[in-house]
Amino acid sequence: MSDRNWKRVEYDTWDEAFRGLIPINRQQSVRVAEYTQLLFSAACTAGYGKDHANGSDEMRGQYADVAYKCGMYHQLGKALVPPEYQVWQNDFSDEEKAVYRKYTIDGRLLISQLQERGARAKDKRTGGLTEIPTRNIPWLMQRESCEQHMERFDGSGYPDGKSGKQISPIGHIVGLAKELDRLSAETRSEHPFDEAVDVINSQSGTAWDPELVEVFNKNIDKCRAVYEKFIHYTMTLPETIPLVVKSENRPMGLRYRPMLSKEGAVAGYNAKPWFGGIAGRPGETENASELEDMFKRTDILCDLYFYFMYEATDTLLRLQNCRIETECIILEMLPSFYKSGSQLQRLQKLFEDQPVPREKLILTVPESLLDSPTKTVEELLARYSRNGIQLIVDGYHPDKIPCSHIAELGIRHVRIAPELYLKQETANAISDIRREGLHVFADQVSDQDTIAWLAACGVEMYSGPITGRISEEDDLIRDGLARNN
Repeated sequence: MSDRNWKRVEYDTWDEAFRGLIPINRQQSVRVAEYTQLLFSAACTAGYGKDHANGSDEMRGQYADVAYKCGMYHQLGKALVPPEYQVWQNDFSDEEKAVYRKYTIDGRLLISQLQERGARAKDKRTGGLTEIPTRNIPWLMQRESCEQHMERFDGSGYPDGKSGKQISPIGHIVGLAKELDRLSAETRSEHPFDEAVDVINSQSGTAWDPELVEVFNKNIDKCRAVYEKFIHYTMTLPETIPLVVKSENRPMGLRYRPMLSKEGAVAGYNAKPWFGGIAGRPGETENASELEDMFKRTDILCDLYFYFMYEATDTLLRLQNCRIETECIILEMLPSFYKSGSQLQRLQKLFEDQPVPREKLILTVPESLLDSPTKTVEELLARYSRNGIQLIVDGYHPDKIPCSHIAELGIRHVRIAPELYLKQETANAISDIRREGLHVFADQVSDQDTIAWLAACGVEMYSGPITGRISEEDDLIRDGLARNN
Protein backbone atom coordinates (compact mmCIF):
# COMPACT_ATOMS: atom_id res chain seq x y z
CA MET A 1 0.00 0.00 0.00
CA SER A 2 1.27 3.43 -0.91
CA ASP A 3 0.11 5.26 2.22
CA ARG A 4 2.79 4.33 4.75
CA ASN A 5 1.36 6.63 7.44
CA TRP A 6 -2.15 5.17 7.40
CA LYS A 7 -3.07 3.02 10.40
CA ARG A 8 -6.05 0.73 10.62
CA VAL A 9 -8.72 2.20 12.85
CA GLU A 10 -10.90 0.23 15.23
CA TYR A 11 -14.41 1.62 15.42
CA ASP A 12 -16.74 1.55 18.42
CA THR A 13 -19.83 3.10 16.81
CA TRP A 14 -21.66 3.01 13.49
CA ASP A 15 -21.16 6.75 13.07
CA GLU A 16 -17.40 6.48 13.57
CA ALA A 17 -17.17 3.73 10.97
CA PHE A 18 -19.34 5.63 8.48
CA ARG A 19 -17.11 8.71 8.85
CA GLY A 20 -14.18 6.45 8.03
CA LEU A 21 -15.47 6.26 4.44
CA ILE A 22 -14.24 8.86 1.96
CA PRO A 23 -16.91 11.50 1.08
CA ILE A 24 -17.76 10.04 -2.33
CA ASN A 25 -18.61 6.69 -0.70
CA ARG A 26 -20.69 8.32 2.02
CA GLN A 27 -22.64 10.26 -0.61
CA GLN A 28 -23.18 7.12 -2.66
CA SER A 29 -24.36 5.21 0.40
CA VAL A 30 -27.10 7.77 1.07
CA ARG A 31 -28.40 7.41 -2.48
CA VAL A 32 -28.19 3.61 -2.40
CA ALA A 33 -30.11 3.61 0.89
CA GLU A 34 -33.05 5.42 -0.73
CA TYR A 35 -33.11 3.13 -3.76
CA THR A 36 -32.86 0.10 -1.46
CA GLN A 37 -35.77 1.10 0.76
CA LEU A 38 -37.95 1.84 -2.27
CA LEU A 39 -37.16 -1.44 -4.02
CA PHE A 40 -37.44 -3.46 -0.79
CA SER A 41 -40.95 -2.15 -0.07
CA ALA A 42 -42.04 -2.81 -3.67
CA ALA A 43 -40.48 -6.30 -3.58
CA CYS A 44 -42.33 -7.15 -0.37
CA THR A 45 -45.63 -6.05 -1.92
CA ALA A 46 -44.90 -8.19 -5.00
CA GLY A 47 -43.99 -11.23 -2.90
CA TYR A 48 -40.43 -11.29 -4.18
CA GLY A 49 -37.74 -13.32 -2.45
CA LYS A 50 -39.83 -15.52 -0.15
CA ASP A 51 -38.14 -18.65 -1.52
CA HIS A 52 -34.59 -17.26 -1.20
CA ALA A 53 -32.19 -17.89 1.64
CA ASN A 54 -33.82 -16.40 4.78
CA GLY A 55 -36.34 -14.69 2.48
CA SER A 56 -39.49 -15.83 4.26
CA ASP A 57 -38.30 -14.11 7.45
CA GLU A 58 -36.74 -11.00 5.90
CA MET A 59 -39.13 -9.91 3.14
CA ARG A 60 -41.69 -8.12 5.30
CA GLY A 61 -42.78 -4.53 4.92
CA GLN A 62 -42.12 -3.88 8.60
CA TYR A 63 -38.38 -4.04 7.83
CA ALA A 64 -38.37 -1.13 5.33
CA ASP A 65 -36.35 1.02 7.75
CA VAL A 66 -33.90 -1.85 8.18
CA ALA A 67 -33.54 -2.02 4.39
CA TYR A 68 -32.61 1.68 4.40
CA LYS A 69 -29.83 0.96 6.90
CA CYS A 70 -28.69 -1.98 4.77
CA GLY A 71 -28.19 0.41 1.86
CA MET A 72 -26.56 3.02 4.06
CA TYR A 73 -23.96 0.68 5.56
CA HIS A 74 -23.45 -1.78 2.69
CA GLN A 75 -19.82 -0.70 2.07
CA LEU A 76 -18.81 -0.06 5.67
CA GLY A 77 -15.90 -2.49 5.30
CA LYS A 78 -14.09 0.08 3.14
CA ALA A 79 -13.46 2.08 6.33
CA LEU A 80 -10.86 -0.55 7.25
CA VAL A 81 -8.51 0.26 4.35
CA PRO A 82 -6.64 3.44 3.25
CA PRO A 83 -8.64 6.01 1.21
CA GLU A 84 -6.90 5.11 -2.07
CA TYR A 85 -8.32 1.58 -1.84
CA GLN A 86 -11.91 2.67 -1.18
CA VAL A 87 -12.67 3.32 -4.88
CA TRP A 88 -12.10 0.72 -7.58
CA GLN A 89 -9.38 1.61 -10.07
CA ASN A 90 -8.93 -0.21 -13.38
CA ASP A 91 -5.14 -0.25 -12.96
CA PHE A 92 -5.21 -2.10 -9.61
CA SER A 93 -2.72 -4.96 -9.38
CA ASP A 94 -4.06 -8.42 -8.47
CA GLU A 95 -3.02 -7.79 -4.86
CA GLU A 96 -4.81 -4.44 -4.80
CA LYS A 97 -7.95 -5.99 -6.30
CA ALA A 98 -7.96 -8.55 -3.50
CA VAL A 99 -7.54 -5.79 -0.89
CA TYR A 100 -10.46 -3.89 -2.39
CA ARG A 101 -12.83 -6.86 -2.74
CA LYS A 102 -12.19 -7.96 0.83
CA TYR A 103 -14.33 -5.05 2.03
CA THR A 104 -17.45 -7.20 1.62
CA ILE A 105 -16.26 -9.83 4.10
CA ASP A 106 -14.64 -7.32 6.43
CA GLY A 107 -17.80 -5.25 6.33
CA ARG A 108 -19.93 -8.14 7.51
CA LEU A 109 -17.51 -8.82 10.36
CA LEU A 110 -17.32 -5.13 11.29
CA ILE A 111 -21.09 -4.87 11.37
CA SER A 112 -21.37 -7.95 13.56
CA GLN A 113 -18.83 -6.40 15.94
CA LEU A 114 -20.72 -3.12 16.06
CA GLN A 115 -23.93 -5.02 16.73
CA GLU A 116 -22.29 -6.81 19.62
CA ARG A 117 -19.81 -4.07 20.52
CA GLY A 118 -20.15 -4.78 24.22
CA ALA A 119 -18.98 -8.36 23.76
CA ARG A 120 -15.53 -9.76 23.17
CA ALA A 121 -13.95 -6.36 23.80
CA LYS A 122 -10.56 -7.98 24.01
CA ASP A 123 -10.81 -9.24 20.40
CA LYS A 124 -11.68 -5.75 19.24
CA ARG A 125 -8.81 -4.13 21.10
CA THR A 126 -6.32 -6.54 19.52
CA GLY A 127 -7.73 -5.99 16.05
CA GLY A 128 -9.51 -9.32 15.78
CA LEU A 129 -12.75 -9.53 13.86
CA THR A 130 -14.96 -12.45 14.78
CA GLU A 131 -18.59 -12.79 13.82
CA ILE A 132 -21.01 -13.62 16.60
CA PRO A 133 -23.91 -15.70 15.19
CA THR A 134 -27.36 -14.15 15.43
CA ARG A 135 -31.01 -14.98 14.80
CA ASN A 136 -31.98 -11.34 14.95
CA ILE A 137 -33.48 -10.70 11.47
CA PRO A 138 -32.55 -6.99 11.16
CA TRP A 139 -29.00 -7.79 12.28
CA LEU A 140 -28.80 -10.66 9.80
CA MET A 141 -30.11 -8.47 6.92
CA GLN A 142 -27.41 -5.88 7.56
CA ARG A 143 -24.67 -8.49 7.59
CA GLU A 144 -25.96 -10.17 4.41
CA SER A 145 -26.35 -6.92 2.50
CA CYS A 146 -22.78 -5.92 3.33
CA GLU A 147 -21.31 -9.27 2.32
CA GLN A 148 -23.52 -10.22 -0.63
CA HIS A 149 -24.29 -7.00 -2.55
CA MET A 150 -21.49 -7.78 -5.05
CA GLU A 151 -22.70 -11.33 -5.69
CA ARG A 152 -24.45 -11.84 -9.01
CA PHE A 153 -27.38 -13.97 -10.10
CA ASP A 154 -25.25 -16.11 -12.44
CA GLY A 155 -22.52 -16.69 -9.84
CA SER A 156 -20.00 -14.28 -11.39
CA GLY A 157 -19.74 -11.98 -8.37
CA TYR A 158 -17.72 -11.99 -5.16
CA PRO A 159 -16.70 -12.78 -2.45
CA ASP A 160 -18.09 -16.35 -2.64
CA GLY A 161 -19.58 -16.66 -6.12
CA LYS A 162 -23.06 -17.36 -4.78
CA SER A 163 -25.82 -17.55 -7.38
CA GLY A 164 -29.59 -17.45 -7.69
CA LYS A 165 -31.48 -18.17 -4.51
CA GLN A 166 -28.26 -18.72 -2.57
CA ILE A 167 -28.08 -14.94 -2.37
CA SER A 168 -30.38 -13.37 0.21
CA PRO A 169 -33.06 -11.08 -1.25
CA ILE A 170 -31.63 -8.04 0.55
CA GLY A 171 -28.25 -8.84 -1.02
CA HIS A 172 -29.88 -8.87 -4.47
CA ILE A 173 -31.74 -5.61 -3.78
CA VAL A 174 -28.77 -3.66 -2.43
CA GLY A 175 -26.63 -4.93 -5.32
CA LEU A 176 -29.13 -3.72 -7.93
CA ALA A 177 -29.62 -0.41 -6.07
CA LYS A 178 -25.88 0.19 -6.00
CA GLU A 179 -25.48 -0.60 -9.71
CA LEU A 180 -28.41 1.67 -10.59
CA ASP A 181 -26.71 4.48 -8.70
CA ARG A 182 -23.29 3.77 -10.19
CA LEU A 183 -24.60 3.81 -13.75
CA SER A 184 -26.84 6.84 -13.35
CA ALA A 185 -24.58 8.94 -11.11
CA GLU A 186 -21.09 8.27 -12.43
CA THR A 187 -21.58 7.91 -16.19
CA ARG A 188 -21.01 11.04 -18.28
CA SER A 189 -24.17 11.19 -20.34
CA GLU A 190 -27.13 13.42 -21.08
CA HIS A 191 -29.60 10.63 -20.23
CA PRO A 192 -27.77 8.51 -17.63
CA PHE A 193 -30.82 7.23 -15.79
CA ASP A 194 -32.49 5.92 -18.97
CA GLU A 195 -29.21 4.33 -20.05
CA ALA A 196 -28.86 2.74 -16.60
CA VAL A 197 -32.35 1.23 -16.92
CA ASP A 198 -31.42 -0.23 -20.32
CA VAL A 199 -28.20 -1.75 -18.95
CA ILE A 200 -29.93 -3.34 -15.97
CA ASN A 201 -32.62 -4.84 -18.20
CA SER A 202 -29.96 -6.17 -20.57
CA GLN A 203 -28.35 -7.99 -17.61
CA SER A 204 -31.57 -9.62 -16.38
CA GLY A 205 -30.88 -13.33 -15.90
CA THR A 206 -27.12 -12.83 -15.73
CA ALA A 207 -26.18 -10.19 -13.17
CA TRP A 208 -29.69 -9.68 -11.82
CA ASP A 209 -32.58 -11.87 -10.74
CA PRO A 210 -35.26 -11.51 -13.45
CA GLU A 211 -38.00 -11.38 -10.80
CA LEU A 212 -36.28 -8.45 -9.11
CA VAL A 213 -35.77 -6.70 -12.45
CA GLU A 214 -39.51 -7.03 -13.01
CA VAL A 215 -40.12 -5.31 -9.65
CA PHE A 216 -37.65 -2.61 -10.66
CA ASN A 217 -39.36 -2.01 -14.02
CA LYS A 218 -42.70 -1.50 -12.31
CA ASN A 219 -41.16 1.16 -10.08
CA ILE A 220 -38.93 3.02 -12.53
CA ASP A 221 -40.76 6.33 -12.05
CA LYS A 222 -40.21 6.17 -8.28
CA CYS A 223 -36.54 5.34 -8.82
CA ARG A 224 -36.26 8.24 -11.24
CA ALA A 225 -37.59 10.55 -8.52
CA VAL A 226 -34.74 9.40 -6.24
CA TYR A 227 -32.24 10.01 -9.04
CA GLU A 228 -33.60 13.51 -9.64
CA LYS A 229 -33.51 14.28 -5.91
CA PHE A 230 -29.73 13.81 -5.89
CA ILE A 231 -28.95 14.94 -9.44
CA HIS A 232 -26.84 17.92 -8.33
CA TYR A 233 -24.49 15.67 -6.36
CA THR A 234 -23.58 13.40 -9.27
CA MET A 235 -21.65 13.60 -12.55
CA THR A 236 -24.88 13.86 -14.56
CA LEU A 237 -24.63 16.20 -17.53
CA PRO A 238 -27.28 18.73 -18.59
CA GLU A 239 -29.37 18.06 -21.67
CA THR A 240 -28.84 20.81 -24.25
CA ILE A 241 -31.95 22.45 -25.69
CA PRO A 242 -31.14 22.99 -29.40
CA LEU A 243 -32.15 26.00 -31.45
CA VAL A 244 -32.57 23.73 -34.50
CA VAL A 245 -35.31 21.12 -34.13
CA LYS A 246 -34.09 17.92 -35.76
CA SER A 247 -37.26 16.08 -36.77
CA GLU A 248 -37.03 12.46 -37.81
CA ASN A 249 -37.94 13.16 -41.43
CA ARG A 250 -36.19 16.50 -41.92
CA PRO A 251 -34.94 17.09 -45.48
CA MET A 252 -31.47 18.39 -44.59
CA GLY A 253 -28.86 18.48 -41.88
CA LEU A 254 -25.20 18.02 -41.01
CA ARG A 255 -22.99 14.97 -40.80
CA TYR A 256 -19.65 14.97 -39.05
CA ARG A 257 -16.25 13.36 -39.45
CA PRO A 258 -13.67 13.46 -36.62
CA MET A 259 -10.51 15.51 -37.04
CA LEU A 260 -7.46 14.19 -35.24
CA SER A 261 -4.61 16.18 -33.74
CA LYS A 262 -1.02 15.33 -34.63
CA GLU A 263 -0.98 13.29 -31.39
CA GLY A 264 -3.85 11.18 -32.75
CA ALA A 265 -6.63 12.38 -30.41
CA VAL A 266 -10.03 13.60 -31.61
CA ALA A 267 -9.69 17.39 -31.58
CA GLY A 268 -12.54 18.61 -33.77
CA TYR A 269 -15.03 17.72 -36.50
CA ASN A 270 -15.70 18.47 -40.16
CA ALA A 271 -19.38 19.29 -40.74
CA LYS A 272 -20.82 18.64 -44.19
CA PRO A 273 -24.40 19.56 -45.19
CA TRP A 274 -26.67 16.97 -46.76
CA PHE A 275 -30.03 17.24 -48.52
CA GLY A 276 -32.63 14.52 -48.89
CA GLY A 277 -36.05 14.33 -50.50
CA ILE A 278 -34.84 13.08 -53.87
CA ALA A 279 -37.89 12.07 -55.90
CA GLY A 280 -38.16 8.32 -56.31
CA ARG A 281 -35.01 7.63 -54.28
CA PRO A 282 -35.95 7.58 -50.60
CA GLY A 283 -33.00 7.53 -48.24
CA GLU A 284 -30.54 9.00 -50.75
CA THR A 285 -28.95 12.39 -50.18
CA GLU A 286 -27.20 15.08 -52.23
CA ASN A 287 -24.45 17.45 -51.18
CA ALA A 288 -24.62 21.24 -51.26
CA SER A 289 -22.46 21.73 -54.35
CA GLU A 290 -24.88 19.63 -56.43
CA LEU A 291 -27.71 22.01 -55.55
CA GLU A 292 -25.87 25.35 -55.52
CA ASP A 293 -27.44 26.66 -58.73
CA MET A 294 -30.93 25.94 -57.45
CA PHE A 295 -30.16 27.74 -54.18
CA LYS A 296 -28.96 30.82 -56.05
CA ARG A 297 -32.03 30.84 -58.35
CA THR A 298 -34.41 30.66 -55.41
CA ASP A 299 -32.38 33.08 -53.24
CA ILE A 300 -32.40 30.78 -50.22
CA LEU A 301 -28.69 29.98 -49.92
CA CYS A 302 -27.94 32.31 -46.98
CA ASP A 303 -31.02 31.16 -45.07
CA LEU A 304 -29.99 27.55 -45.55
CA TYR A 305 -26.47 28.20 -44.36
CA PHE A 306 -27.59 30.00 -41.25
CA TYR A 307 -29.70 26.94 -40.51
CA PHE A 308 -26.52 24.84 -40.76
CA MET A 309 -24.54 27.31 -38.65
CA TYR A 310 -27.17 27.15 -35.92
CA GLU A 311 -27.09 23.36 -36.11
CA ALA A 312 -23.29 23.36 -35.82
CA THR A 313 -23.36 25.71 -32.81
CA ASP A 314 -26.03 23.49 -31.22
CA THR A 315 -23.54 20.65 -31.53
CA LEU A 316 -20.72 22.78 -30.11
CA LEU A 317 -22.84 23.72 -27.10
CA ARG A 318 -23.84 20.11 -26.58
CA LEU A 319 -20.17 19.04 -26.72
CA GLN A 320 -19.35 21.79 -24.24
CA ASN A 321 -22.13 20.75 -21.84
CA CYS A 322 -21.03 17.13 -22.12
CA ARG A 323 -17.46 18.17 -21.23
CA ILE A 324 -16.13 16.71 -24.46
CA GLU A 325 -12.97 18.61 -25.33
CA THR A 326 -13.32 20.04 -28.86
CA GLU A 327 -11.17 22.68 -30.51
CA CYS A 328 -13.47 23.43 -33.42
CA ILE A 329 -16.07 22.42 -35.97
CA ILE A 330 -15.22 23.28 -39.58
CA LEU A 331 -18.43 23.90 -41.55
CA GLU A 332 -18.25 23.45 -45.32
CA MET A 333 -19.58 26.56 -47.09
CA LEU A 334 -20.36 27.25 -50.75
CA PRO A 335 -18.59 30.12 -52.61
CA SER A 336 -21.97 31.74 -53.27
CA PHE A 337 -22.41 32.50 -49.57
CA TYR A 338 -19.63 35.07 -49.72
CA LYS A 339 -21.03 36.61 -52.92
CA SER A 340 -24.39 37.33 -51.32
CA GLY A 341 -23.39 40.49 -49.48
CA SER A 342 -22.50 41.00 -45.85
CA GLN A 343 -24.12 38.63 -43.37
CA LEU A 344 -22.22 40.07 -40.41
CA GLN A 345 -25.30 41.23 -38.53
CA ARG A 346 -26.82 37.76 -38.72
CA LEU A 347 -23.50 36.21 -37.70
CA GLN A 348 -23.33 38.50 -34.66
CA LYS A 349 -26.89 37.46 -33.74
CA LEU A 350 -25.91 33.79 -34.12
CA PHE A 351 -23.34 34.04 -31.35
CA GLU A 352 -25.76 35.98 -29.16
CA ASP A 353 -28.37 33.25 -29.56
CA GLN A 354 -25.95 30.38 -29.02
CA PRO A 355 -23.26 31.20 -26.41
CA VAL A 356 -20.31 29.23 -27.76
CA PRO A 357 -16.79 30.61 -28.32
CA ARG A 358 -16.55 32.15 -31.79
CA GLU A 359 -13.20 30.53 -32.45
CA LYS A 360 -14.78 27.09 -32.29
CA LEU A 361 -16.90 27.53 -35.44
CA ILE A 362 -14.74 27.83 -38.57
CA LEU A 363 -16.30 28.48 -41.99
CA THR A 364 -14.57 27.25 -45.12
CA VAL A 365 -13.63 29.73 -47.86
CA PRO A 366 -13.07 27.81 -51.12
CA GLU A 367 -9.72 28.76 -52.62
CA SER A 368 -11.46 29.66 -55.91
CA LEU A 369 -12.76 32.81 -54.22
CA LEU A 370 -9.21 34.05 -53.66
CA ASP A 371 -7.67 32.64 -56.83
CA SER A 372 -9.37 35.34 -58.92
CA PRO A 373 -10.94 37.53 -56.24
CA THR A 374 -13.07 40.61 -56.49
CA LYS A 375 -12.35 43.54 -54.25
CA THR A 376 -15.82 43.26 -52.74
CA VAL A 377 -15.30 39.62 -51.66
CA GLU A 378 -11.86 40.29 -50.18
CA GLU A 379 -13.19 43.29 -48.23
CA LEU A 380 -16.04 41.15 -46.95
CA LEU A 381 -13.69 38.38 -45.79
CA ALA A 382 -11.46 40.92 -44.06
CA ARG A 383 -14.48 42.44 -42.33
CA TYR A 384 -15.64 39.03 -41.10
CA SER A 385 -12.15 38.33 -39.75
CA ARG A 386 -11.96 41.69 -37.93
CA ASN A 387 -15.22 40.80 -36.16
CA GLY A 388 -14.01 37.43 -34.91
CA ILE A 389 -15.61 35.21 -37.55
CA GLN A 390 -13.21 32.31 -38.09
CA LEU A 391 -12.43 31.39 -41.71
CA ILE A 392 -10.28 28.70 -43.33
CA VAL A 393 -9.05 28.71 -46.93
CA ASP A 394 -10.00 25.25 -48.21
CA GLY A 395 -8.09 23.35 -50.90
CA TYR A 396 -5.16 25.71 -50.51
CA HIS A 397 -2.27 25.78 -53.04
CA PRO A 398 0.62 27.84 -51.62
CA ASP A 399 2.02 28.49 -55.11
CA LYS A 400 -1.21 30.18 -56.24
CA ILE A 401 -1.92 32.53 -53.34
CA PRO A 402 0.82 33.84 -51.04
CA CYS A 403 0.19 32.97 -47.42
CA SER A 404 1.11 36.58 -46.56
CA HIS A 405 -1.95 37.75 -48.52
CA ILE A 406 -4.19 35.38 -46.60
CA ALA A 407 -2.78 36.73 -43.35
CA GLU A 408 -3.43 40.30 -44.52
CA LEU A 409 -7.13 39.43 -44.84
CA GLY A 410 -7.11 38.32 -41.21
CA ILE A 411 -7.73 34.66 -42.09
CA ARG A 412 -5.89 32.44 -39.62
CA HIS A 413 -6.40 28.93 -41.05
CA VAL A 414 -5.63 27.08 -44.29
CA ARG A 415 -6.38 23.53 -45.40
CA ILE A 416 -3.84 22.13 -47.86
CA ALA A 417 -5.12 20.64 -51.13
CA PRO A 418 -4.85 16.81 -50.91
CA GLU A 419 -2.99 16.47 -54.23
CA LEU A 420 -0.04 18.32 -52.65
CA TYR A 421 0.59 15.76 -49.90
CA LEU A 422 3.94 13.92 -49.66
CA LYS A 423 5.84 16.52 -51.71
CA GLN A 424 9.00 18.26 -50.54
CA GLU A 425 7.95 21.63 -51.94
CA THR A 426 4.69 21.37 -49.96
CA ALA A 427 6.61 20.62 -46.76
CA ASN A 428 8.70 23.74 -47.37
CA ALA A 429 5.57 25.79 -48.03
CA ILE A 430 3.95 24.57 -44.82
CA SER A 431 6.98 25.86 -42.89
CA ASP A 432 6.47 29.29 -44.49
CA ILE A 433 2.74 29.21 -43.71
CA ARG A 434 3.37 28.43 -40.05
CA ARG A 435 5.99 31.19 -39.80
CA GLU A 436 3.27 33.56 -41.04
CA GLY A 437 1.26 32.54 -37.95
CA LEU A 438 -1.38 30.53 -39.81
CA HIS A 439 -2.80 27.22 -38.60
CA VAL A 440 -2.49 24.35 -41.09
CA PHE A 441 -5.11 21.61 -41.50
CA ALA A 442 -5.51 18.64 -43.86
CA ASP A 443 -8.46 16.67 -45.24
CA GLN A 444 -9.12 13.52 -47.30
CA VAL A 445 -6.35 11.61 -45.50
CA SER A 446 -6.56 7.89 -46.20
CA ASP A 447 -3.28 6.22 -45.17
CA GLN A 448 -0.72 6.10 -42.36
CA ASP A 449 2.17 7.37 -44.54
CA THR A 450 0.29 10.61 -45.15
CA ILE A 451 -0.48 10.96 -41.45
CA ALA A 452 3.21 10.57 -40.56
CA TRP A 453 4.18 13.12 -43.23
CA LEU A 454 1.56 15.64 -42.04
CA ALA A 455 2.70 15.29 -38.41
CA ALA A 456 6.33 15.80 -39.43
CA CYS A 457 5.35 18.96 -41.35
CA GLY A 458 3.53 20.37 -38.30
CA VAL A 459 -0.03 20.09 -39.59
CA GLU A 460 -2.25 20.64 -36.55
CA MET A 461 -5.34 18.60 -37.46
CA TYR A 462 -6.26 16.16 -40.20
CA SER A 463 -9.34 14.22 -41.27
CA GLY A 464 -10.43 11.70 -43.84
CA PRO A 465 -11.56 8.08 -44.12
CA ILE A 466 -8.76 7.00 -41.78
CA THR A 467 -9.87 9.29 -38.91
CA GLY A 468 -13.33 7.82 -38.42
CA ARG A 469 -16.66 7.30 -40.06
CA ILE A 470 -19.05 10.10 -41.01
CA SER A 471 -21.76 10.19 -38.34
CA GLU A 472 -24.84 11.97 -37.10
CA GLU A 473 -24.67 14.32 -34.11
CA ASP A 474 -26.01 11.78 -31.60
CA ASP A 475 -23.32 9.26 -32.58
CA LEU A 476 -20.68 11.97 -32.29
CA ILE A 477 -21.82 12.75 -28.73
CA ARG A 478 -22.04 9.07 -27.74
CA ASP A 479 -18.51 8.42 -29.05
CA GLY A 480 -17.16 11.44 -27.16
CA LEU A 481 -18.85 10.38 -23.92
CA ALA A 482 -17.52 6.84 -24.34
CA ARG A 483 -13.98 8.23 -24.61
CA ASN A 484 -14.52 10.29 -21.45
CA ASN A 485 -16.03 7.40 -19.53
